[in-house]
Amino acid sequence: MSPEDFKKKVWKHFGVTLLLVLVLSLLWEFGLEGAIKPTQGELPGFDAAVHISIILLAMLFTLPSLIGGFHETSKKTVIELGKTERRYKSIVESTNDLIFQLDSHGVVVFVNPAARLLGYEDGEMVGSFVGDLLYMDNKDEILPRVMTKRVGHRATYHLPVQLRTSPSSVISNEIPAIEFAVDACGLWEESDEHVQTRGVEKNFIGTLCIARPVIKPEDLQHQKEAEAV
Repeated sequence: MSPEDFKKKVWKHFGVTLLLVLVLSLLWEFGLEGAIKPTQGELPGFDAAVHISIILLAMLFTLPSLIGGFHETSKKTVIELGKTERRYKSIVESTNDLIFQLDSHGVVVFVNPAARLLGYEDGEMVGSFVGDLLYMDNKDEILPRVMTKRVGHRATYHLPVQLRTSPSSVISNEIPAIEFAVDACGLWEESDEHVQTRGVEKNFIGTLCIARPVIKPEDLQHQKEAEAV
């Protein structure tokens, strides 16, 4: 059920409830009041209690339908979220692009299996400071752009970097680093529009980096020879 359909269902429930209240009120006024109502002054507030009871009774008849619709909507939403999560997980795990997330201090907290391009085992990069992964003389200049907090058009795009191969891998002797083109953008708890607004409170989470390998033919040949040893 879409949000628009659920909204219509809520309004329908509201209308049915009002109709039931009206019907029950008419029944009370023209049918049951004389037979049940006590003599004047015996029970102060009796009329108010009756009308409240009528409203509660009407809601008792209509709420199960609304709650059932809400439960159905929630269940479908959870299922769709699960499908979306599996879809994105499949994309992240199957791509050759190196995808990694940094915390607010530049430490790797997540990396996808493409880290194998650099000779790292699953999870081996996690906990590393990204500055230690840069194999460049000017890494002090490059580092702020990799650890950027910026979003949108002000984020980092197509930044050429050299990433260090794993010291424990068989390829590190022949290929100490591999060239990548890096896109990086800040991750915030708030929306990009809110982040770009000055003078408002915002919470920085870290940086998302996507590194596309720029592997030269000779590097591939060296890697194959090293793996064959």
